[in-house]
Amino acid sequence: MNESEVNARFMTSQMKRQALEEKMKALVTQLRAAGQLAANTAVQELVQCSSGHLNPALYPDRPHLSLMLQYWRRPAVIPYMESLIEACNKQVPSELVVNMDDVDSPADAEAWAELAWRSQGLVVPVLSSNVHEARAINRMAGVARGRVLVLLQDDDTLQPADCSWAPALLKQFEAMPKLGMVGLKGYRRGATAGNKERWSDTFRLFSDPGTGAFFTYPLHVDYAPLAFRRSALRNVGGVDEGMSDRGECGIVGDWEMSVRMWAAGWHVGFMPLLGRGRIDKEEGSTHRPDFVRRCWGRQLDLGRRVYNSRWGTGFNAGIGQFLETLENKIRILNLKTLTKNYTDCPFRKGCDDLVGNPALPAAQAEEFRSVGAPMVDA
Repeated sequence: MNESEVNARFMTSQMKRQALEEKMKALVTQLRAAGQLAANTAVQELVQCSSGHLNPALYPDRPHLSLMLQYWRRPAVIPYMESLIEACNKQVPSELVVNMDDVDSPADAEAWAELAWRSQGLVVPVLSSNVHEARAINRMAGVARGRVLVLLQDDDTLQPADCSWAPALLKQFEAMPKLGMVGLKGYRRGATAGNKERWSDTFRLFSDPGTGAFFTYPLHVDYAPLAFRRSALRNVGGVDEGMSDRGECGIVGDWEMSVRMWAAGWHVGFMPLLGRGRIDKEEGSTHRPDFVRRCWGRQLDLGRRVYNSRWGTGFNAGIGQFLETLENKIRILNLKTLTKNYTDCPFRKGCDDLVGNPALPAAQAEEFRSVGAPMVDA
């Protein structure tokens, strides 16, 4: 760190201290006016009164953003991730938490350990024993310290390379206190077909009037990149580890998490902030011939059954009216709160009715049938 960087950090701390003092003075004035604070109260008495709980956000060098990487035998990603965390840390205080499942590969473990040392703690390796996707996300989220967590794939490169997307992402979370999850890869407006969400301009159909950023509220968002408010992820219990076998891929967990966020009172968004490329030409493990049946067969079936059991009409049944109703509420939220950039309405239920729940065509309505019999016959 050179002299100019030290001086810049010193001046920033001085400005923050002055702003904090002004807030304290305003609060004291307010409390005195309300008769809740005696006129002769000393500063030290206020310190003692308010020191029962600390605010971790004020700790020095606390990261605002935590990148999370599930790593599996792809050493080409290591130098790229070193450049990525350096770029992101220039934009916002950042860290990279890496879950390394392949603990029987000492060369990779050594490379990550060296990078952790070289980065002075910006990279945080987590060594696991083949827990794979769902469990790895929860482990990394437990280690991460940032307010916003961004899940990455180990075969992706992100554009723009300077990580200039990070401040816009943090700004959106700050502007929307109920925003719990933001997709950065793809989204679905409903649980079945009918919405116009595959247009070439689909990512820019709406924007937030507060931040000016392209933004929309979908029903589902996809892994990854995928961002979470850390407090929201913990509030809903993290990724459901029961939706996939240990050591296997996690399919449908991103969609289930999206609906669970909505059900818990959080909002789910999508932002077209990133472009993606590939680290190398090697196919990801979930699409290799020796893995594809285990992942897209067994794990997809398991995830779908859990999803339908929780949010549909039962373990082996259809989607149900809950998701149809939720989709409509999200439609209305988009139309009432966001700036409309489209020329043709993207919703299968239209863009005119902002109060009711318009009926679906008969063919689609059948997919949302309700359970016919009551739980208890009495």
